[in-house]
Amino acid sequence: MILTRSFRKPFWLVKSFFFKHKKLIGYAALLGACLVLFTKNLLPLILPKFKPQIRIGQVSQYTFNNLPPAITQVISRGLTKIDISGLPQPDLALKWEINSDETVYKIFLKPNNFWSDGTEIKTKDLAFDIPDIEFKAIDDYTLEFKLKEPYSPFLTVLSRPLFKNQTVGAGQYIIKSVHFSGPYLKSLELTGSTQNLIYKFYPSQESAWLGFRLGEIDRLENLLINPLDKTWQSKVKLTKKINNQQYVALIFNLSNPIFGQKNLRQALAYALENKSASADSRALSPISPDSWAYNSKVKPYDFSPVQAQDLYSKFSQDASISGQLKITLGTSQSFLDLAESIAASWEKVLHIQTEIKIVSSIEPDFQVLLITQEIPPDPDQHTLWHSTQDTNVTHYSDLKIDKLLEDGRKISDLTKRKEIYQDFQRFLVEDLPAIFLEHPTVYTISR
Repeated sequence: MILTRSFRKPFWLVKSFFFKHKKLIGYAALLGACLVLFTKNLLPLILPKFKPQIRIGQVSQYTFNNLPPAITQVISRGLTKIDISGLPQPDLALKWEINSDETVYKIFLKPNNFWSDGTEIKTKDLAFDIPDIEFKAIDDYTLEFKLKEPYSPFLTVLSRPLFKNQTVGAGQYIIKSVHFSGPYLKSLELTGSTQNLIYKFYPSQESAWLGFRLGEIDRLENLLINPLDKTWQSKVKLTKKINNQQYVALIFNLSNPIFGQKNLRQALAYALENKSASADSRALSPISPDSWAYNSKVKPYDFSPVQAQDLYSKFSQDASISGQLKITLGTSQSFLDLAESIAASWEKVLHIQTEIKIVSSIEPDFQVLLITQEIPPDPDQHTLWHSTQDTNVTHYSDLKIDKLLEDGRKISDLTKRKEIYQDFQRFLVEDLPAIFLEHPTVYTISR
């Protein structure tokens, strides 16, 4: 009975307090419920959202019009997209029709495709700056292109990313800001639904690696040389892959009488013992091994000191060369070690003295250059090797190659095109205006 009474008194006190202040308690409960609802549902709408950002470093000097696919593909899409083998597939386009003489392309857009601002993509939004091409919108979802003459890589051209008002794309990210250093991009900031991407561009691998060490970037992509020493190896993550969309090659200036001699070029090729880091990365021709047009049966120029010396002897007789030949090999800092290895091979096998010169651009009177070259997605390489092109830096000229390149861009039949480009690779590698060495291994470093 004493225990029961001891509990009754507090109960009466609580009951009495509740009845005396029940309005105040009710208001407090209501206010608390409102605060919970506000905090959960309304406060996130009012407060600014802080999205994570990834800062990515790239070693290159890009303009806004020549950004690499890895960047443009997250900003927007094209009417077509290119698969791993280099063939065009529908992207924003649903399908296409080509007339019998292959000069009129009718492209049908997929319905319910949207720009990143939420508006539907229609033909009135699209603009194309393609030389010698007439373009018109037939209706909201149908485009027509008229070409002056057949051009078989045209569907590949239509894979270029599209923009509305030059800034609004059809990708996962929107361009937030762009900063330039002269004509070149310094940084590009993209904003997406869940994160932001900030690209920073560096003129050299050394400056990019310094930027990474200073904390300017979180990830450094597509490095041609692994810069990590033992101290850094345990602090960061390193990944590497073979880039089959580029090749490393020695290119010759064929306007130079000495390097216009095929015997010398072939001798130099046979004298190189290690043309690539591994068999998987070996480059045999200027076309990617992933391409539908790749020819794996071209002359490989495997290391052969006997053939190298025999060809060099024939060259020396034909060119009336006496004494030790001296060659100037230009390259970038990134390929200095490889250039020194090449020079050592030529000295050992052919007794040729090679001066290595660090260059930042292609000089008109160069002799030999060690470079890397992007491989076009379509096997059409008219701009690189046709004798009429200013971009043919080797000054290579061959009527047979010219004809193959001309025919290859006019014929759409895939079987016939493949035959043409297989022959193109075979004849070009036989003439050897360039020694194709390897597809580079590229490194990515991240924290």
